[in-house]
Amino acid sequence: MRVKRFMPIFAGMKRLRLLLLLLLAAVTTAQAQRQLVVADIETGEIVARANVEGTNFHAVTDSAGCFLAPDSCRTLLFSHVNYESRMVNMQEVAGDTIFIISKLLNLKEVVVFGKLQYEDDGLDELRKSLRMQRTEAQLAAADPSKASLPLGLLTKLLPKKWRPGYKSEQRRRRHEEILRNY
Repeated sequence: MRVKRFMPIFAGMKRLRLLLLLLLAAVTTAQAQRQLVVADIETGEIVARANVEGTNFHAVTDSAGCFLAPDSCRTLLFSHVNYESRMVNMQEVAGDTIFIISKLLNLKEVVVFGKLQYEDDGLDELRKSLRMQRTEAQLAAADPSKASLPLGLLTKLLPKKWRPGYKSEQRRRRHEEILRNY
């Protein structure tokens, strides 16, 4: 007899479970969404941060190129800075990937061959003469005997620290002093 008293409670729980299942099914059908991926048509790489617009709907693809599209949208417009805009009818989408076309022209490799134009010109001669002049100027600065002004006049006119070769001599002395003290 005691078992018969608890039967209405179990029957009520069955009704409650059935009611919850029906409510859950109604909510999931009302909120039905479809996950889609946006990819490049040439490379197949995913396109992150693409704008997706529909009627009363706006989304941006995540770093994996995914977004959730509600079933209530009939058409979607895809746009991105580097890609052509594309409008897609949701009934025509068979899989879960939507491909868009790049605006940029991607080149794989460019090899350029050519001939130097200045070979026949006098440019090489000019470069050689400039190198010689630079070398002569460096030698004159290092060795006062090669200077264009006479050494006596040079020593009278210029202070000691401005004379050619003074800094290199000073560096040599300092280096010897460091080595002696070490």
